[in-house]
Amino acid sequence: MKRSLDQLLTTIDVDPHAFSVCRIQTGWRMTFPAFDAVTVHFVLRGSGHLQVGASPPIPFSQSSVLIVPTSEQHWVGEVSDLAEVREAADRCAVLGDGLVEFTAGSGADDTLMLCGALSAPYQGGLGFFDLLRAPTAGDIVTGVIPASVFDAMANEITHAGFGTQAMCQALMKQGLIALLRDRWERQTELSGGATFHLRLSKALAAIIGNPAAPHTVDSLASLSGMSRASFSDHFSKTFGQGPIDFVQKTRLRIGARLLRTTDLPIKVIAQTAGYAGPRPFSRAFRAAYDCGPADYRACPDGENIRASSQYVSRQVSDRPDQ
Repeated sequence: MKRSLDQLLTTIDVDPHAFSVCRIQTGWRMTFPAFDAVTVHFVLRGSGHLQVGASPPIPFSQSSVLIVPTSEQHWVGEVSDLAEVREAADRCAVLGDGLVEFTAGSGADDTLMLCGALSAPYQGGLGFFDLLRAPTAGDIVTGVIPASVFDAMANEITHAGFGTQAMCQALMKQGLIALLRDRWERQTELSGGATFHLRLSKALAAIIGNPAAPHTVDSLASLSGMSRASFSDHFSKTFGQGPIDFVQKTRLRIGARLLRTTDLPIKVIAQTAGYAGPRPFSRAFRAAYDCGPADYRACPDGENIRASSQYVSRQVSDRPDQ
């Protein structure tokens, strides 16, 4: 089962962008606009409530991770109607070598958060939250990520300087992988135990290990030792998508990764990812990523992450330190 998870991580984007530190005084509430990216808040100190959209507020405590889906406004802090309210960008300053500090209140950090963004899965991409399946109303996770990760984040913020943003992003990635591991193991228990996942892992290994193979539902079911109907049903329940959809997303994700990390010709990448040539690969890639492979290679960071970064940049330039 562990090897199956390791294989999945090779095709999933677990690449958080740490963009801000939020300090919220008791009795205050900080509001955030809707982002075209999943927002993740690591609570380093304090407690309060999270409200996403019109959903009821959810309480959280220290060492929680608050997960907010794409395109959802949300607020964090005091739940009382008497709370003072401040937009995140109303009071901001540059902290360290790339992080922005948002403050609600006098500057007291009764609640202290490290905030980041994860790009939303493209139409044809396999994203981190395809497996986490974060609910549309937001999610709060406690007791999964080691305390040492939160302590290291707090230490980086306290001694912010050269390399702080890069270190925070590495720590966020470590925490998110721990979160994924926990969800995977708990999902195994809910889905019938390790034996069931060992069966599916054979299909996963075949898809990821040889994406160019002519995979079909029948061939993958046979590898898993299951009937076609049973395999399709269990696969869809586990991963929230059909086997062939998973194959296509995996091929595109592998192609995208090769575009980002190698200088291989697009023709070679297309064949490696399971396409007959560069033209069908380019058509599928453009449909999923809204740009061709060459354009993606030239600027591979993704519009969703840049959207949150540009928002932060605008606030710093428009509102100097107050």
